[in-house]
Amino acid sequence: MEVFMNLIEEIKKNLKMEIRPGSKGNDYLEAVVGRKNIESLQSILIKYLGTAAKQAGKEAKFPEEIQRMVDALGGLRIEQSFFYKKEGSKVAYAALWPWESDPENITLKSGYAEL
Repeated sequence: MEVFMNLIEEIKKNLKMEIRPGSKGNDYLEAVVGRKNIESLQSILIKYLGTAAKQAGKEAKFPEEIQRMVDALGGLRIEQSFFYKKEGSKVAYAALWPWESDPENITLKSGYAEL
C-alpha cells in the first residue's frame, strides 16, 4: 500500500521520536512522540489518512471490520485518536495514545492491515 509506505517515511523523516523495538520497517511503526510535535504529526496523518475517524475526547462507531482491528490494537479510550484509510481490502491506520503517566508523551501506533 503505497500511501502507507509514504506515510511512515514522512513521519520518520520529519519528527523526532523514540522508535519502539516492535516496529517493522515501513510495515508497522510504534513510537513515542513528544506532545510538542502533535500538530506536525496530525498534519502528516491528515495528509495521508484524512481527518481522524475518532477524535480525542469523543466517542466513535466504526464499521465491524475496523472495530475488530481497533480491538486487536487494545481498543480506544476516550482521550485517544484514531485515523484510517481503506483501499479495497487494505487499511492504513494510526492511533495516538496520550500517556496518563506523562502528559508530554504520546504513543503512535501506525500500520496497515488486510481485512
